[in-house]
Amino acid sequence: MKKLFGLIFLGVLLFFTNLCAGEMNLWKKTVKLPEDVSKGYKKGWEFGNNFDPKTRLTPDYAFNIVNKSDGYPVRFGDQSIRFELRHGDCGVTPGGYDDCTIWQKDTGHYSERHELGSKDKLPSKGITWHTFSFFIPEDFPILDHHYQHISLGQFHGGPNNNPGFKWDADEETYQLRRRTGCWLKEFIKKNGEKDSFKCSLGMKENKRKDVISKQDLKGKWQDVVINIKWSRKQDGYFKQWINGNLVYHYMGNTSKPKGSTNQFRFGIYRGATNKTPKESTQIIYYDEIHYVKKSCDKLNLQELGYSCKALNDQKIPNIYIDHIPGKIKLDINSLDTLDGRYKLSWYWVNTNPKDNSIIKQWKILQDEITIKDGNLSFNKMEKSDVISDKYIKKIKFLNIGEKFIIRGNLDLDTSMTENMEIIGLTKIDEYGSYKAEGLFGYDNTKNRNENIKVTLTPLK
Repeated sequence: MKKLFGLIFLGVLLFFTNLCAGEMNLWKKTVKLPEDVSKGYKKGWEFGNNFDPKTRLTPDYAFNIVNKSDGYPVRFGDQSIRFELRHGDCGVTPGGYDDCTIWQKDTGHYSERHELGSKDKLPSKGITWHTFSFFIPEDFPILDHHYQHISLGQFHGGPNNNPGFKWDADEETYQLRRRTGCWLKEFIKKNGEKDSFKCSLGMKENKRKDVISKQDLKGKWQDVVINIKWSRKQDGYFKQWINGNLVYHYMGNTSKPKGSTNQFRFGIYRGATNKTPKESTQIIYYDEIHYVKKSCDKLNLQELGYSCKALNDQKIPNIYIDHIPGKIKLDINSLDTLDGRYKLSWYWVNTNPKDNSIIKQWKILQDEITIKDGNLSFNKMEKSDVISDKYIKKIKFLNIGEKFIIRGNLDLDTSMTENMEIIGLTKIDEYGSYKAEGLFGYDNTKNRNENIKVTLTPLK
């Protein structure tokens, strides 16, 4: 069967006639992947978006089926699929969308993309299971290449242009980015559905979460299992396991608004800027791209060393279940073991993404607070031009035992707010304070991580 599907794939490529050397014709074609690589997506795949606007051809290195016998990484079986993206790989789609468009004049931001998207449209109701494995080589460039994003998989579709779930590596981690808040009726009424730049990850209704750390990302196979209950209501869910461990659980709407569809896309899709080096090639391998409806058992996870029962038995505490604030209610209790009066000091900390060393740190302001019955209230607030008190006073405090969490939409010397978490230990440090820190964002213009740190110093 593997050889048959390999011949079908090869036959498709041989059918692409009148090609120039180093190019292939995928324009309006359906790509069939061998069963060794993908199962369940019965209608095949469509390529996007690097079509030359004149010839409609695509570089032949965009993606290829490769063999373990030739020394290529393969997760299971004999084959995997290899994607390669080089600087300048942008083009048009059959629908007229142009990835080469400069979206931001000051940064020169435009899109480069070699992706395959499933022609199987995912349901708006019902339960689906998905797997894919990926391998990022050690020399995959991220740092100092100044990408706005590096997307390595997404559930997306149209005509609503906001991807609900997407995975990015531009911060050197494998980060899940959820934007289902932009599918809410109140957001669409105000902003519409087509301008995705109005849908910010910094909105409190959206979320970003690292699901693979920087240290564990490269040079090994990563196995992803996803279980989704598709719904336009708040009774949906999205669960993700990495290498057999439940790392993320979201409860809420998962389906795009009526009139839009979802599909699974994978490959490499990135936002290049005018600071991106001329030589900037990224290569990634995918394997075991499977899709079934209703039951996990159909995935045959035992081939990868997992079992559906072991996955389903895992739970995430309510405190860590992602959801849109105010849309569903989860019972979350903050412990009273830190009750008392404190000086709450806020710091801006710039760190080096390579080794997390501090580039610059300075104290911005200091408030006085009371924590009573596990809840935080402000006694005295100091004003600042760097972090606005109108955002600070809305923060949520949670004491969960070994750790405490401060959540909120905060600004940092900018008009834009970021939905973020500041996490620390409920163990006093050598300076007599409780310390916590959270990533506000990565500044690719200055190649630094911008963090907000807080200290809680007890008052007598």
